[in-house]
Amino acid sequence: MRLKQLWQRLAARERILAGVALLALALVFVRYGMVEPYVAYTASLEEEIEQSTQRVGKMQRQRSRREQIATQVSLLRQRFQETRQKLIPGGTPALAAAHLQERIQTLAGPSGLELVTTQVMRDEALGEFRKIAVQVTLRGELPAVADFIAGIEYGDWLLAVATLEIRSTYNVRVRPRAGPRNPLTITLEVKGIMQGKETSAATQEG
Repeated sequence: MRLKQLWQRLAARERILAGVALLALALVFVRYGMVEPYVAYTASLEEEIEQSTQRVGKMQRQRSRREQIATQVSLLRQRFQETRQKLIPGGTPALAAAHLQERIQTLAGPSGLELVTTQVMRDEALGEFRKIAVQVTLRGELPAVADFIAGIEYGDWLLAVATLEIRSTYNVRVRPRAGPRNPLTITLEVKGIMQGKETSAATQEG
C-alpha cells in the first residue's frame, strides 16, 4: 500500500523518471544476470565442441597413419624376408662358410675350373649379421673364369668377388708353341652375408 500511495503522490514527470529508472534497472538485471551468463555458456560450449572436433580429427588422422605405417612395415618385412633368402644359409659362421664352399664347388665344376684350395677367412660383424669370406684357388682358362665369376655375381645368392688375382706360367705376348698351354691360376675371395638364425614375429615386432 505504501508503494501505491507513494506512486500516486508522484507527479507525472516523476512517474516517468521513476519508470525509466525501473526499466533501466530491469535491463541491467537482464543483461548481467541472464544474457551475459548465457553468452559465456554458449561460447564455452562452442569452444568445447571445436576442441572435441579437433581431437576426433586428430584421432582419425592418427588411425589412418597407423594403418599406412602397418602396411609399410608389412611390406618391408616381406622384402626383408625375400632378401634374406638370398643370403648365405646357416645359423652360425662355420655352417654358412661350409655352405659357401659347397656353392663355390658347384659353380666351379660346370665352368671347367679345377678347384685347388679353399680357405675360410675370418668372419666380420655387419650390424646384426656376419660377413662370411672364402678364399679360393682355381686352375683353368680365361673364359671359364669369366663364367665362374658371372655365376658368383649374378646367381641366386647375394655374393661378391672381393679380390681377384690371375697368374700364368706363360707370356701372353709371345705366340705359344704347338700343344696345350698351361692353365691359369686364379686366386679370388668370395664374400657374402649369412642369414643367421630365424627370429619369431613377436621378437621382430618388439
